Amino acid sequence: MPHYFVWKRKEREWQPRRCGFAIGRMFYVPPGTGEIFYLRCLLNLVRGPISFEEIRNVDGIQYSCFRDACYARGLICDEKKYVDAILEASHWSTASALRRLFETLLTSNCLRQPEKIWDVVWPLLCEDAEFNQRQELQNPDDVKKEYGLLELEKLLSTWSKSLGDYPCMPVPELSSLANSHNRLLLEELSYDCALLSNEHDDMVAKLTTEQRDVYDTVIGAVSGTTGGLFFVYGYGGTGKTFVWRTLSAALRSQRKIVLNVASSGIASLLMTRGRTAHSRFAILIIVNEDSTCNISQGSDLAELIIKCSLIIWDEAPMMHKHCFEALDRTMRDLLRFTNPLCPNLPFGGKTVVLGGDFRQILPVIPRGGRQDIVGAAINSSYLWAHCTVLRLTQNLRLQSVGTDDERQELSTFANWIASIGDGEAGGPNDAW
Repeated sequence: MPHYFVWKRKEREWQPRRCGFAIGRMFYVPPGTGEIFYLRCLLNLVRGPISFEEIRNVDGIQYSCFRDACYARGLICDEKKYVDAILEASHWSTASALRRLFETLLTSNCLRQPEKIWDVVWPLLCEDAEFNQRQELQNPDDVKKEYGLLELEKLLSTWSKSLGDYPCMPVPELSSLANSHNRLLLEELSYDCALLSNEHDDMVAKLTTEQRDVYDTVIGAVSGTTGGLFFVYGYGGTGKTFVWRTLSAALRSQRKIVLNVASSGIASLLMTRGRTAHSRFAILIIVNEDSTCNISQGSDLAELIIKCSLIIWDEAPMMHKHCFEALDRTMRDLLRFTNPLCPNLPFGGKTVVLGGDFRQILPVIPRGGRQDIVGAAINSSYLWAHCTVLRLTQNLRLQSVGTDDERQELSTFANWIASIGDGEAGGPNDAW
C-alpha cells in the first residue's frame, strides 16, 4: 500500500502516489496478543486480500479464525515437541510438577493450540485427583478433568491470568470454587476449611484475656450488619500478629474472605496471604484529601472487596491518613449498590481492624515538622471518631524466657522502652 498510495491526513483517505516510492512496514505484534498476531502473519503471506474472509480462506476452505488459517498454511508447528516434553517429564515428575510445567508453557506464549496439547496430556496432569478427592469422585474422568483445570486456574491466578484468557481452552465448571470467573475470589477461597477449623480451635485456646476480648469484639462486629472500625493498640510482643492469624482462621474456616494487608512489605510477610495496602487496594502513590483508589465498578478487585467480611491492616500508624480516607471513599462508592446505608458508614459498613503502635514509625513527611507529622497520622482523620480502640498490654515474649532473673531484666527493659515512647522517661533537662 505505501508503495502505490499515500495517506492524506486532511482528506482522511488514500490517494495514488505521484512521485517517489516507499517501503511498507508492519508493526511488531507479540505472540501473546492472539488473533492479532495470526492476522499479521497472514497479511505477510496473502496477496491483495479484499476482506477478512479472504484472508482466512485457504485452498477453498473458509476457516473461522486466523489461527486455524495459519495452521492450515503451515505457519504453525504441530507442537508435538511440547507433548513429548510433558510425556518425558511424567516418568519422574509428580502431577503438580507437570501442571507447573504446563502453566509455564501457557504464560510464555509458546503454545499456539494449547487445547490440543491439553486433550493429550490431561490424564498425566490429573493423576493425583483420585488421591486428593477420592471421597468426592462420582464420575472419575469428568471430575479428574475438572480437578486438573482448577489446579491450573490457581497457578495462572498468580500471574493475573485465567484459562478464560485462552479462548479454546476448557474452563472448570463442576467445582464450587470455579463457579466465579473472578481469579481473586478463587485465590481467597482456596483454603482447606477442615484444617483451618482445627488450627482455629488450637489458637483460640491459647489466647490471653486481652486477646480474647479483641477476638470476641471483632467477630461480633463481623456477625453484625453495620460492621465497625477498630484499632488494636499494642507495642511489639503483645501478640497482635497471633490475633490476626486467629481471626483469619476463624472466618476462612467458615468460607468467608479476609483481606490481610500491611503498610510495609516486611510486615505483610508475617500475615497469612498478606499483601501491602497499596498493592491490594490500588492506592495511589501520591494521595491528597480527595484521592480515591484505582478500583472500578464491576472489576475483580471490586467484587472481592464487596464479598470480603474482614479487612486487617497492620502497622497502620505509619501510613498517611489520606490512604485510609481514599479507601473509605472507594468502599462507600462500591458498596452503595448492596446497601443504601453504606454511603453513611465508615468503609461502607465493612469491619476493618487497624493495628500498630504510635510509639513506632509515624508517617514520613518530607521536610515536614512535628505538626505536619501529627496531622498526617490516622488519629487526625475524620475516621478516628468512628474508631474503637482496643489495647494489648501484656508482653508475651517474657513467657518464653527461662529463668526469673532474665524475665525480670527483660521486663524492666520493656517497661523502660515503653516509658520512652510515652514520654515519661528522662528528666526535664534532657535534650530533645
